[in-house]
Amino acid sequence: MKNLKAIFLKYRQKLIVGLSVLLVAVAILNIYYVLEIRVTSNDECLWIPKKVSKDSTAIIFDVVKVNGVTWNAGIRNGDQLLEIDGVKLISTGQAQRILNEFSGGDYAEYKVLHDGKILKTKVYIKKLIQFGNLASSLSSLFWILIGIIVLTAKPTGRVHRIFYSIGALSVLVSMAAIFPMDDRFISFFANLFSLKFLFLIIWIFSISFLPFVAIYFFFYFPKPFNFIQKKWVRRLYFTIPTIIALLFIFGAAVSYNGKIISPHFYFSSLNFWGTTAQISAIINLVIVVIQLFRVRNTESTKPLWLILIGLTFGIAISIYSSQIAPAIADSFFNSPEYYAPIILIALVPLFFAYAIFKYQLMDVSVVVRNAIIYGAATLTIAAIYFLVVYVAGQSISRALGAENQGIVAGVFFIIFAIVFQSSKDRFQDFLTRKFYPEQFAHQRMIIQFSNDISTVVGLENILEVMLKTFVEGLSIKKFGILLRDNKTQELRLLRNVGMSADECVIKNSNLVQFIKEKNLVGGIPVVEQNEFEKVFPDNAKRLIDEEIFTIVPMLVKSKVIGLLLFGLKHSGSHFAGKDLELLYAAGNQAAVSIENARLYDSEVQKQKIERDLDLARKIQQGLLPQCIPQIGNLDICGEMIPAMQVGGDYYDLIPFSDDKLFVVVGDVSGKGLSASLYMTKLQTMIQLSCTADRTPKEILVDINKRMYNELDRSWFVTITLALFDLKKNTVKFCRAGHLPILTATNGTVESYKSQGIGVGLEKGIVFEQSLAEQEIILKPGQLFAFVTDGITEAMNENNELFGEQKLTELLLHRSQSRSSDIVNEIWSAVNTF
Repeated sequence: MKNLKAIFLKYRQKLIVGLSVLLVAVAILNIYYVLEIRVTSNDECLWIPKKVSKDSTAIIFDVVKVNGVTWNAGIRNGDQLLEIDGVKLISTGQAQRILNEFSGGDYAEYKVLHDGKILKTKVYIKKLIQFGNLASSLSSLFWILIGIIVLTAKPTGRVHRIFYSIGALSVLVSMAAIFPMDDRFISFFANLFSLKFLFLIIWIFSISFLPFVAIYFFFYFPKPFNFIQKKWVRRLYFTIPTIIALLFIFGAAVSYNGKIISPHFYFSSLNFWGTTAQISAIINLVIVVIQLFRVRNTESTKPLWLILIGLTFGIAISIYSSQIAPAIADSFFNSPEYYAPIILIALVPLFFAYAIFKYQLMDVSVVVRNAIIYGAATLTIAAIYFLVVYVAGQSISRALGAENQGIVAGVFFIIFAIVFQSSKDRFQDFLTRKFYPEQFAHQRMIIQFSNDISTVVGLENILEVMLKTFVEGLSIKKFGILLRDNKTQELRLLRNVGMSADECVIKNSNLVQFIKEKNLVGGIPVVEQNEFEKVFPDNAKRLIDEEIFTIVPMLVKSKVIGLLLFGLKHSGSHFAGKDLELLYAAGNQAAVSIENARLYDSEVQKQKIERDLDLARKIQQGLLPQCIPQIGNLDICGEMIPAMQVGGDYYDLIPFSDDKLFVVVGDVSGKGLSASLYMTKLQTMIQLSCTADRTPKEILVDINKRMYNELDRSWFVTITLALFDLKKNTVKFCRAGHLPILTATNGTVESYKSQGIGVGLEKGIVFEQSLAEQEIILKPGQLFAFVTDGITEAMNENNELFGEQKLTELLLHRSQSRSSDIVNEIWSAVNTF
């Protein structure tokens, strides 16, 4: 489905062009058929079918016009028509078809039963245009031409597409002029899958949809009602006419007797559709009146008044044709002049056209004016250049000889192409400045803004320049700037003018998908008001209520940096055409400046944090032992290198006599600044707790009780605390969840893994019960290694850990080495790994 949608979007413009050409051709063909092919022969009377038996119907003359052609042939009311030109008649439809074959001014021979006698007489034939079909065909041509202009102005606009649909459906409905709805045609079940059958299906759906689409348009135009934007309402608007069309097709099938559809069903259907069209027009009239009260801007009500007048005029003509004309005329065939005003209904779309073009509704004014003015300008310059080329070419050819005319023509053509292009562009700039001063001023202002914004430093300054440029330069009353929050990815309103609330947050949107679809068709990814619900489903109502009509995304490498919100221009019209291109270009230039400003601010903040962390690192390193205490004949060395600037690893050497020393190694879970702060707190507690009268276990139990309430529940600390007593020649230690203590003696390495859980995991009882204190005898040349997982869990590019085994191998046979050399060797091995 996505691929099909992508293909449709890519070729949508070409499909619209192809469909439009086809519809215009059909509309013109409809008019041709009405004026030339479907002209009705008229004998100035009515034929009334009268059932005389089960299988036969008599055709009775009625309302014979006094002194009309039938009257003058001696025929009166109540006479029975038997034959025309020797053809025996069985229905009024057959009789009319035969009569239609005569040209205007011919005489047809009627065989009539008059006062019980057979009468043969000649009847003069007049030709009569079906004014209703002509009015429908002319109206449909005007509707589709206006619709094409409207859709060309904005192919993605919802209102534009609905308006175009009205024109397309009007053309399809008026195709009844090509395929007349008589008893020959309505026997379509005898010709299933024929062209006529296909048309009837299309015609039924078109005439069912047209009134609903017209109402749907006015609910959206010029200001959409809130309820019409709900999905279930839109679905209902397309479901109801579909059901109506299917019911009529079903009714036609049921009433079909093998030859024709029931005439009663046929005429009832036509009456229903005619009534539906009139009701639709009245509903549209009411909606336009409501829209007049909803639109506050006096300037915006002017086109609505024109449309209201047009609708009122159309309804009046329709009522006259369906109610008044039949009342004052005995029949259409006797007094066609009374029915002729129906043609005036073709003026209704012209009211719409004038309102749309005069007051720049639906962005079509730019298309029309550009096409006329720029087209005329281009043709004028082209004509001048061709004249110059022709005169100069003829003169030079005569001078150089006829044999060189081809070369001269080629050279002059190349010169013409180069000079014409540059002159055309300059001339068009002149026309823009002369005829569209507002657009020209906007272009210059936005171009100047794009050049200047890159020199503005600082995000706040950039936003202020943008606000001043767009509000003052474009003279708009509604404007807003939303920027994306890099943390939450939400779009937040940072600057605005004319909006009722300063808070506006867009959390969820379909903006990325919308931009992709626009890129497929090569369009500018600008969001118009009719697309708000599709792109910003959660914020559409708020944006519409704020009278925002255009939203321009600010992009940097397809990434949305922010949005620019625009109301109407100073003239009261929407931004369109060249304006949108310039706004989009200016928005992207501003996006680059904003992103650069953010990166600059981010770099400044990063450098500040780096300085602060570097200071924290120095402070943390200063808390570690600055000099190794001299305790008996112990050779001691220690080092802590944080993974980042600061960390949660910690060691300390706490002597409290000439022969006793506490060795502490700890590791706070996690890394970074938080871990280092916990480490500092832990260090303070341990230094205060390590006294001569306490064992490592007692100290850790006390530390755990105090740290439990201080630590966040997601944090804990592992600690190894050892007490070296040179007087007793022992080492007593506890391991609270930390790595084992490694000892190396005479080429062997032992790992002491006494029990214990981390500090801060449990309040006290379980911690104390799980903590085991162990004591070993010191041996000459014995090596003790207290490490954190920064050594054993160091990882290489293959995600392999350094591991305890490699550390053990480094400690073997190192009893005679100095402790500082061993530390350096371990650090070198880890770096190499």
